[in-house]
Amino acid sequence: MSLGTVFTDHSLFGFSDAASIMANKLLKFSLSDVGHVICVSHTCKENTTLRASLNPLAVSVIPNAVVASNFRPLEPNESKLLRDQSSSKHSLLPPPPDPSQPIGPGDPITIVVISRLFYNKGTDLLISALPILLRTHPNLRFIIAGSGPQAIDLEQTLDSLPQQLVYTASGQSRVVLVGGIRHEEVRDVMVRGHMLLSTSLTEAFGTVLVEAASCGLMVVATRVGGVPEVLPGNMTVFILPEVEDVVRGVTEAVGLLTTRAVRRDKFHDLVKNMYSWSDIARRTERVYDLVTGTPSAVDNYEEEWAHYGQPAQTQYSSPNSQVQSAALIDRMKRYFGCGIWAGKLFVIVVVVDYLLYCFLEIMYPRDGIDVCKAWPVTAPKVDRFVDEEDTQVERFGTVRQKGEGRRGRAGAIDGDRMAAVESR
Repeated sequence: MSLGTVFTDHSLFGFSDAASIMANKLLKFSLSDVGHVICVSHTCKENTTLRASLNPLAVSVIPNAVVASNFRPLEPNESKLLRDQSSSKHSLLPPPPDPSQPIGPGDPITIVVISRLFYNKGTDLLISALPILLRTHPNLRFIIAGSGPQAIDLEQTLDSLPQQLVYTASGQSRVVLVGGIRHEEVRDVMVRGHMLLSTSLTEAFGTVLVEAASCGLMVVATRVGGVPEVLPGNMTVFILPEVEDVVRGVTEAVGLLTTRAVRRDKFHDLVKNMYSWSDIARRTERVYDLVTGTPSAVDNYEEEWAHYGQPAQTQYSSPNSQVQSAALIDRMKRYFGCGIWAGKLFVIVVVVDYLLYCFLEIMYPRDGIDVCKAWPVTAPKVDRFVDEEDTQVERFGTVRQKGEGRRGRAGAIDGDRMAAVESR
């Protein structure tokens, strides 16, 4: 159909195993005719560019964003509210720390883990490091939120540990398994902790890291994928995906918190400026302007980025048959170049799809398809009304009563008649 297309990639894939090879071949076929590609990190851009054999100038990096107002640190007036929560999911959680009070060397420190309990999320790494951390730091508490196939392994590991290691002297559990939680409950769990621990083995971006920092938590995360690009070093302690280094990173973070070497109260304002949805929307709009060939809006134009990037492939939107035939030939060449045997297969698939498209164009011509109207920049003043049973609807305006509109028009007509009589 020669429509401009933008592809957004949020994942990382390998190159060596059979499943990755097949997935990369299909990705190369799918992106052979795409207009532009958006990746959430520079590591993701490099991975996608190599997997699909793309032009790096046709790939833009636009990270994810968070609504900072939904992930704010605990306010003093909220502490009592969260302490008094009696729901089954929150009753066993450690009390939320007072953000106005500093952390002493012997005070309890709560580590929050929010992740799907899968192998690629480093659950095995967490299970192996958890007993060592409980023995090394008697003041540590854990809140683990998430569900997955390895939840049973985590529960069995906790059941095998000595009771004095899993429970405090007062009988409170040092490790609370919350289970799966909804996204709107993430902030209520995060504000009960001092730091977030992420042991993921692969991550293109890691939105949970941004959400945790926005809530004022210190972040301990594995140095994998695009994680080093997410937050600055004063908010994060990076670790290797090894058990010994996880223990080392948590110990370092505990030292930073107790010595007050970091200002967690400043994290929210920094994250709010780094990952705002208005900035992400502005950058995404530039990509679509690039693909469609339209000039940027006046409030979204910057000379520095005027000539940045280029479309991945030339888009043809002209109805001229010669232009479309040339576009089809060029697209066939790109599909044919996807591989010795895969290229021929892809060309056959495209030919079948194109014949099906021509058949549908004859049976259901595009002239008979409703087209969405352009979004109005400014609401024009329209005096015409659409009559319905009891109301009249003014386009881009309000709903008026049917009789009111008629009386208004009748009054205007009578006024014109009276003026004409008086002039005579």
